[in-house]
Amino acid sequence: MSNGMSEEERRESKRRALDDFVKDLNEGPDLRINNSIVTFTSLASSDNLRQHYENRKMNTWGDAAGWIKDLVGKLSDMTPDPALAGLGALAIAVLIDMLCPPDESIKDTLQCVFAEEKASEVWDQIDECLKRCRMHINNNSELKNDIKRIECQLSAALTKLKNSMVRDGHVSSQALKAWVNGAAFHIQMLIHLVRLRGIQTCDPVERLLSDYLANLDLLFKKHKEMIKGKCSKKVYWEIETENLVVLVIALFGGTSYYTQYHYWVDEDSKWSLIKCGFEGEYDKYFEVYYDHRYERQKCEIQQYFRDIKQNLQMLVHQRGSFNVNR
Repeated sequence: MSNGMSEEERRESKRRALDDFVKDLNEGPDLRINNSIVTFTSLASSDNLRQHYENRKMNTWGDAAGWIKDLVGKLSDMTPDPALAGLGALAIAVLIDMLCPPDESIKDTLQCVFAEEKASEVWDQIDECLKRCRMHINNNSELKNDIKRIECQLSAALTKLKNSMVRDGHVSSQALKAWVNGAAFHIQMLIHLVRLRGIQTCDPVERLLSDYLANLDLLFKKHKEMIKGKCSKKVYWEIETENLVVLVIALFGGTSYYTQYHYWVDEDSKWSLIKCGFEGEYDKYFEVYYDHRYERQKCEIQQYFRDIKQNLQMLVHQRGSFNVNR
């Protein structure tokens, strides 16, 4: 294939082949933090909760009066309070969806994140925490006690999930996503405890953020090893005879008088023809593949945790607010 080509032409041909490979890649499974956690625990949590309420009210048209009356009964006389920020806003958003169910509720989207059996214990603790936030939205003392108890259980469940991937080798994209989202929720629980004065300083939050950033590197390393084990290189040898073309499949090898066709086979068993320059370049192609599908997501997740660390003082001093407008 490279006969008569200069070194520069060969490099350019390889570059074009790699560019074509990237253009044909699909997006990988979404490993990022669920939008509901990001939206309702941000510095704009009260504004986002208000927007969620207005959207639900707009989409129910004439049926809104009944569920709004129920909401007033559950959230009457709410004054600005730390309990209404962060996890409190997320819990109220879940309550709104329970009173006026959409096609896909916030709770539905969260539960899907933890669909894998190994992650069920993590979801159980998150579900319980949101329930307790709704139950004791007007009782900070009870809420603090409940969050302290559930936080310990969630922490243990996350450690168990992490160890199943790191130590036992049970790595999957779904399990990694569950851990990422569970870790994000766990951080928000500690932030909420600081808001409610259940924890006196931000030190535990900062230490946990550092731990989870380190865990993230380790888990993505294990994930990358798992994905690489599912990908492979295939070679077809085209052997010409007078009246017959025979295709022979092999994992590697081949001699110069065969015409070779090189294929990249991804984790989903999708085959991609590599037009030029695959010989000795498998690792380069894998790095490009993983970067496109997963590494950029890892960077987004890392940035989420770093942003929390940077904005921690503002987050713990939030006072949320929510008034039901009929």
